[in-house]
Amino acid sequence: MSAQPTENRVLIIDDDQWILTSTAMLLESRGFSVSTADSGPEGVEAARREHPAMILLDLMMPNMDGWEALEQLKADDSTREIPVVIFSARELDQCVALCRRQGAARFMKKPFEPAELIEVVREHLLTTAG
Repeated sequence: MSAQPTENRVLIIDDDQWILTSTAMLLESRGFSVSTADSGPEGVEAARREHPAMILLDLMMPNMDGWEALEQLKADDSTREIPVVIFSARELDQCVALCRRQGAARFMKKPFEPAELIEVVREHLLTTAG
């Protein structure tokens, strides 16, 4: 049985410190609770420990890329239902379709507009709360 998500908490998993900091500051300024992880393994463990309401996950990371992290999150009963929004600077061929097949809720191309990110986060938090 999976744990209830922590309402309003967003976990950001990205190896780029600038992205982590700026995205966390943006979301916190809009009233969201944010935690960060700078690697796939750290992010998967944080998701299991914290049960965030949603996850923003970068694809291109060393050691464990976003695809592997997503696979682990979706294979674990405690994290399977957490919506994961993939964001990446690379737009791979058919990435949106692949993200969906792998269980991601959405794909966002970096760089993204702050307003777009806030809208996506609100949309997914409302979906999980409802």
